[in-house]
Amino acid sequence: MGDVLPQSHWASYALGLGERVRAIRLMRGLSQSRLAELAGVSRSLISNLERNDYNSKVADPTLSTCYRLASALQVPPAALLPGAAENVEGYFPVTDSQAPAPIRFQWPRSAQDTARFHDMYLRRGAPQGTPAF
Repeated sequence: MGDVLPQSHWASYALGLGERVRAIRLMRGLSQSRLAELAGVSRSLISNLERNDYNSKVADPTLSTCYRLASALQVPPAALLPGAAENVEGYFPVTDSQAPAPIRFQWPRSAQDTARFHDMYLRRGAPQGTPAF
């Protein structure tokens, strides 16, 4: 079974994801290297994701990578996903007569959500036991 949406449609989602990662990373005052270290991924993965390029293909990170990045950036995972509060047209068809509950998502909720990280966190990471979001 093939994709319901054209490949170019997914490329726009991947580009949006990379732009969100970059914007939040810069808001937090993190370099690509430091974000990679905090997330447990390679710096080249961060670079490829932000440029939407992986060996001349669209960047397509795994779900675990998205969650690792969200945890390191201390944002809800949905904050990284373009269109997270929208239905993807034609991709998630409703199979019964009841419409799914609407998705309600708001981020940022406060100025702290997009604030620069403290210098200690930039150097050492979050203290043990700090909730990711």
